[in-house]
Amino acid sequence: MGRRVDDRRGMQMMFGKNSIHGALASGHGVERVIFEAGPEKDDRIRAIKDLASKRQIPMEYHNGAWFAKNAAGLLHQGVVAMCDPIHTLGLDDLLVVQAKTEVGRSLVLIDEVTDPHNLGAIMRVAAASGVGGVVMMKDRTSPLTPVVASASAGTVFTVPIAVVANLSYAMTRLKKEGYWLYGLDASAGRDYRKEQYSFPAGFVVGSEGTGMRELTRKNIDFLINIPMKAGVESLNVSTALAVILFNALRV
Repeated sequence: MGRRVDDRRGMQMMFGKNSIHGALASGHGVERVIFEAGPEKDDRIRAIKDLASKRQIPMEYHNGAWFAKNAAGLLHQGVVAMCDPIHTLGLDDLLVVQAKTEVGRSLVLIDEVTDPHNLGAIMRVAAASGVGGVVMMKDRTSPLTPVVASASAGTVFTVPIAVVANLSYAMTRLKKEGYWLYGLDASAGRDYRKEQYSFPAGFVVGSEGTGMRELTRKNIDFLINIPMKAGVESLNVSTALAVILFNALRV
């Protein structure tokens, strides 16, 4: 549950106020927006309607029974939209986008994060910190579903995302392009507060349970960690990434 796809046109049913506002505000392809009929008392809903109107996107109104049938199990907050799939790039295209950044070029590399809520939270951190883009694997990583869009609060539509078949190859390519790769590790490496970060930089996060794979670790230039009080072993992957990025990028 959580993913709706119109197979005839490749559309996805996005849900929730922030996701749909983000899609509309970013210029993402939206076919139509569907609201739950009833009194309008929400500024976010009004903002969604204003954006849809400005983009001349059709709006529909249905009762709760329609939402119960067509958006069952989704935290839709009274609004869904039929949208194009989340746009992704190849690594070459992402590097072109990165080249337009004058200083502090940076990327987040994701090694097998399988929970869509964690992936969405990572996208939100990437957007908030000002990182230049995200590199993720095609396989063994959560796909970019509407659940990811919801968990990202709509920011997934604003972050350049490259999907690669082989993360090790992507890391090797980035190093040839002058990137320094920093791996987040719960138990090893240098205190993140003492690291002198060099740019362009890639910040690598591993899976929720086991962290980075050994092959990924071999391509890391520097391991960094977040010292914690006794009795606390680790942070959620997106929380740890936020701590590192906001320190490294000095947003």
